[in-house]
Amino acid sequence: MFSRVNSSCCFYCLNNMQLLSTPPVLEKAWKHRRLQSELKSLQKEPPEGVWATPLDKKAHFFQAVIIGPKGTPYEGGRFFLYLQVPQSYPLRPPHIQFITKILHPNVSRHGDIGLDSIHHNWSLALTLSKILLSIQSLLTDPYLKVSMEPDIAKLYSEDRNLFNQMAREWTWKYAMTEIPQVYFGHVDLERGFSPLTVRSA
Repeated sequence: MFSRVNSSCCFYCLNNMQLLSTPPVLEKAWKHRRLQSELKSLQKEPPEGVWATPLDKKAHFFQAVIIGPKGTPYEGGRFFLYLQVPQSYPLRPPHIQFITKILHPNVSRHGDIGLDSIHHNWSLALTLSKILLSIQSLLTDPYLKVSMEPDIAKLYSEDRNLFNQMAREWTWKYAMTEIPQVYFGHVDLERGFSPLTVRSA
């Protein structure tokens, strides 16, 4: 738990998460039934590489985990997210925020996610599962037309190799318990070299 706190994007934002609250929902409300149905689906048939666990009995607050997709600099990482379902759900989108630090054009330094479907094009057809899958997909294909961190988007566009090196190092540092035993270029990481010091041959 301590290491997870140390790997968080912003201590101030992390502290504020516990201050958020949601008014009680009536047990028989259709919104509540919809949420319970989604929860059962998440538990019985979770999407590959995605998990979500409620933190309260009413399932208003979730801790989610997204596994970094293969073939990306996030591969092997376990990225924790905080998810809060508003009383108006599914008429309004949930609030979702990365807890684990991640270097990505569409994720701010505070963990906020620039995903169009949860900010501008919310639809009743979307579910918690689909949203988490969209975020996972964003790790594979960043959307650069609108970015949360312009400098990172610029780096991604102009020097993909350096971006991948930096994003991979962040993944190893914040989203993994130990550095994998692999070679990066011609340098063995087990000998203590930082991937940022490695240049392609």
